[in-house]
Amino acid sequence: MELSLVVPVWNDLPGLDRLLKQVAGFGLFHEVVVVDDASDVPPGPDTVPSAQALAGRITWLRSNVRRGAGHARNMGLGRVRGSHVIFFDSDDLFSPGFPRIAAHAAAETLPFDFLIFRHDDSRMLDAGGQGTFPGEEKLWHTVGATDEPAQLGLKNSAVLCRLSAYPWNKIYRTGFLRHNRIRCTEIMVHNDVELHWNSFVAARRILTCGLPGATHFVHDSGERLTNRRSADRLEVFRALENVMRRIADRPDYRSLAFLQPFTGFSCDLVNWIGRNIETAHHPELRTRAQRYFLSSLDRRLMTLVAYADPALARKINRLVLEGELP
Repeated sequence: MELSLVVPVWNDLPGLDRLLKQVAGFGLFHEVVVVDDASDVPPGPDTVPSAQALAGRITWLRSNVRRGAGHARNMGLGRVRGSHVIFFDSDDLFSPGFPRIAAHAAAETLPFDFLIFRHDDSRMLDAGGQGTFPGEEKLWHTVGATDEPAQLGLKNSAVLCRLSAYPWNKIYRTGFLRHNRIRCTEIMVHNDVELHWNSFVAARRILTCGLPGATHFVHDSGERLTNRRSADRLEVFRALENVMRRIADRPDYRSLAFLQPFTGFSCDLVNWIGRNIETAHHPELRTRAQRYFLSSLDRRLMTLVAYADPALARKINRLVLEGELP
């Protein structure tokens, strides 16, 4: 296995330097592709000292205008040459268990579309714990993930897909992403929703590993997803529509297994955005949410959702008919 690393970055030279220093110490990666999203000071060998240790294995790409991490990841995916790829944020770090996860992936004799692994959240670490939030830890417990990789059956895939849509907790087969035209949505926030969900819908062989492979750092200020309250969030419906279209266009048993989980995720995300966006944007959020559910769930799909989860169907009906956010 030749593993490529794609790192989108914007105005984060210290974080990128910290990450690349760790990456150089691992010696695991066939290549590193750094994609700059129009930073004020472009990253490169002159501005990121640790990159010198990766000379000959690092490629620097740059967007002339800021277009978001989704566009940067797509640029990186278009350039990588490795058989497998992982996307990673510049201000996160790999966990000590990642080399073992990568070794497990390399030892697989049968092709896999992606391997998904656990992670630690800095908010949990700051509180003296580990892992991520209880709801997500429960999902890992439900599927029985262990330190040894195991194939994820359809039933458990429809459970684990409910994890937050992170781009950096998976080792992807590069050909799988390219063949199925799976990409990030090129919007400023929520751009990884499409990558995460379309991967689950399209995959035929998923591996799971219960070892933590990354530490995700959440900051209280700045322009991270958790901080932004602007109208940028309303563009999320572009990502949701793309995923629902893939589910509806492939009405086989496997794709439909993700219909109810994804519809529930959509409702939860609309609710989350409603709590975190500026209140001035609530009317537009309601309008776009109503339009999304009306256009994406025809009678057949809505019947399937109602059969699987009557409470969820009632939430959607209240939103569509009364404008009540879920």
